[in-house]
Amino acid sequence: MTRPTPKKLSDLQKRILSLKKERKALILAHNYQPLEIQQIADFVGDSLQLAQKSADVKGYEMVVFAGVRFMAEMAAVLSDGLPVYIPAPDALCPLAAWVTPEKIRQRKKEYPGAPVVLYVNTTAEAKAEADIICTSGNAAQVVKSLGAETVLFGPDKNLAEYVRQKTGVKIVDIEPKGNCFVHHQFTVAQLEELRKKHPDATVIVHPECPPDVQAAADLVGSTGMMVKTVAASSQREFIIATELGLIQQLQEAHPDKVIIPAYTGAVCKQMKKTTLEKIARVLEDLPEENLVTVPDHLRERLHVLLDRMNRIPVSGPVQSVVTVH
Repeated sequence: MTRPTPKKLSDLQKRILSLKKERKALILAHNYQPLEIQQIADFVGDSLQLAQKSADVKGYEMVVFAGVRFMAEMAAVLSDGLPVYIPAPDALCPLAAWVTPEKIRQRKKEYPGAPVVLYVNTTAEAKAEADIICTSGNAAQVVKSLGAETVLFGPDKNLAEYVRQKTGVKIVDIEPKGNCFVHHQFTVAQLEELRKKHPDATVIVHPECPPDVQAAADLVGSTGMMVKTVAASSQREFIIATELGLIQQLQEAHPDKVIIPAYTGAVCKQMKKTTLEKIARVLEDLPEENLVTVPDHLRERLHVLLDRMNRIPVSGPVQSVVTVH
């Protein structure tokens, strides 16, 4: 989606927008970024949407990626040679850290011939070991398209269980403990308590949530799906289990609706390492330590994996109706 429109810009936001124009910079922000950063971005979205936007760089001379490093790596692969800067070079995804190239190679030895499907929330080095990559929105379609009885999948065990339920394929976790610490915090008790207070609310949860939380929801889907569902639905109340950055975005975009966080402690500290001050510094100084590069051999491999994923047709909306209450 395009950026949320602020009622009033701060002086620093105005400064960034002026620098952005001077530098001909494309600013991309993930849905989990603080709202003040989403407001100065050219485009806000989930991992897949941002990857697609990274390839649409005509008229720009640089990319500033407000997110975590693996996302900026994907932008560096797709940005047609334009320099890609990350405002917080130390912003790493704890979920991505669960799977290493060594773990993948070990699993390949244990299950010879089984294709490897890696969630995009992984490093470039790990992705290079995969046969294909996926997002939370298309994971089930990607796995199903392979026609394999057994698939190696990682790093998120909860997304793996979601795919298991949707496809019937034997999914082997590359890392059985792998999870997103933010989404793994959600519980059925949280949803039940909120349903008592908001009995008419539609409950939407991310597939990185635990399986019992998914089963207790009305809808399961990616952040992109959540944005589209809230915008298109005639429902007034929504209980949403994902990171607070998206909750704030939806509350700002839909003041006529009640958007309720399933848990107010669902904050990704890594995403929040990005600040307006750090974005301004990148635009002012173009610091070399903030430049994200991907070696040529990995760049070529990631292009192949993205092409394979993009050839998989996505049938219907990116969501799953689990339980209707």
